[in-house]
Formats: sequence, structure tokens, C-alpha cells
Amino acid sequence: MLSRSSEYAIRALTYLAQRPQVQLHLAREMAEQLHLPAPFLGKVLQPLVTKGLIRSQRGRSGGFSLAKPPAQIRLLDIVEAEEGLASENKCLLGQLDCSDANACPMHEYWQRAANEFRDRLTRTTLADLLHFAATHPNCAYPLQNPGSSLSAHISDTRSAM
Repeated sequence: MLSRSSEYAIRALTYLAQRPQVQLHLAREMAEQLHLPAPFLGKVLQPLVTKGLIRSQRGRSGGFSLAKPPAQIRLLDIVEAEEGLASENKCLLGQLDCSDANACPMHEYWQRAANEFRDRLTRTTLADLLHFAATHPNCAYPLQNPGSSLSAHISDTRSAM
């Protein structure tokens, strides 16, 4: 499972990837569109700026935009900016020393599942999320409600293609 910070970060970057890259987008407006708490989203975006995944500009005409094309931003990059994935070494059952030599009953399963999950995050980019949303018309991702203005914008963009 991803932390709430990682979930919000992926949704926010997907939102940015769906919008014109020449525009800057306010965290407050993104939070409103994505139905996220604005103060928390603002904090979530800062590590993404530090890692060079998004750009920020302060001031009256400021906001956020992607720093790279969606195909160059892996989900792993986003998650590691927010939290890292050290949890794959954490014991699923809470054992302090859980290793191949001192394994808990779930060690082998958890190690395999964590490696598969990390591999999936490595292979999946924002472009993959955009493609999924574009090929699944009932998918409102990253929004929570299909009738929102962003969904209409995406639909209009698809029609123009």
C-alpha cells in the first residue's frame, strides 16, 4: 500500500500531466479539483519540487507544472520523493529482525510481493496513467467524480484529436 502522501502526489502529477504544460497550476485549485485537503497537498508537492519532478513558481502568477514529460516520470520516482520504499524490508508481521536467516511466516511471500510492487512502480509512468484514462472513458482518474470540469476538458481534448 502507498501512503496517503504518495497517493496524493501521484494524483496531483497525473492532474498536471493532463493539463497544458505552458500553464502553472495553483495547489489550492488542484486540491479543489482533486477533492484533497489544500494544506496537505501543498506539503506533498514540496518533495516533488526538490526531486525535480515538478517546477514551482512563487508569487501572483505562480503555481506548479511538470518538470519532465509524463513518459519520463515513473511512479517509483514519485513514491520515493514522498516516502521511499524502505517498507519492503519491514516485516509484515512486525518482527524486528526479519531476514532470510531469521524469517517470519510471511517473509518469503512479502519479499516477493514487495519486489513485484517495486518493479511495477518502476515500469509505470505518468504517461501510462494518462493512456489508461484516455482508453477508459468511464475512468475519472485522477478525479473522484466523473462529472467534474477536468473530465469534460479531457473529453473535449479527445474529441479534437
